[in-house]
Amino acid sequence: MDYEKLLEALCEFIKKNVQNAKVKGVVLGLSGGIDSAVVAHLCKKALNDKIFALLMPSASSNKDNLKDALKLCEELEIEYKIVPIQEILNAFLKECEQTDKIRVGNLAARIRMSLLYDFSMLKNSLVVGTSNKSELLLGYGTIYGDLACAFNPIGDLYKSEIYELARHLNVNENFIKKAPSADLWEGQSDEKDLGFSYDEIDRGLKALEKDDDKELLKLNEKLIQMLKNRIQKNAFKRKMPEIFSLKKF
Repeated sequence: MDYEKLLEALCEFIKKNVQNAKVKGVVLGLSGGIDSAVVAHLCKKALNDKIFALLMPSASSNKDNLKDALKLCEELEIEYKIVPIQEILNAFLKECEQTDKIRVGNLAARIRMSLLYDFSMLKNSLVVGTSNKSELLLGYGTIYGDLACAFNPIGDLYKSEIYELARHLNVNENFIKKAPSADLWEGQSDEKDLGFSYDEIDRGLKALEKDDDKELLKLNEKLIQMLKNRIQKNAFKRKMPEIFSLKKF
């Protein structure tokens, strides 16, 4: 892939979305992970100073991620605000029953997105998405949480391609080296949750996308079954809610 041409196209895509919406810029959540770091770099190149970032740690968030996100804001000269969400999360949890770590993680993701959309109105800006293609295909995200956005510049790039783009953008090595994690609970790891590395996952996803039987035969059967199951089960997350049509009544 020609990453220089891709970079130009992505920057143009970001500018076009902001201009068409007649807003001032973008708001994004910075988690300390590679996806949001790449999007921050892209937005900086496309919009310069029309970016506002929210850093929203909970009590279980990895403190190194917050340090990396802060350093990124300082390096790129991005305006930012730190909004700890634990008190908000605690208020939600008081009203919930039989919670588990996944539901708590979903609540945290939706709280963060609520804050992002509130600040987007305050700043007259659009919420920019930070989910990659691998996550979107697998439904590995929280609907109306981290999957919500006005537009997404990296949603057609596999996770492995995000790493390549990050290197092309000279993203700090801290983001490239750390294990992928949504950081929804202490010690959480994407690859542990999914049971396979992103390299393996992307190989499988690309083979399924191209309907490449020869490549599929080379891959782990459990991997392919996991991918198919997740793609089917979470297809609803990739579509707008279906509305009943009176035309068909």
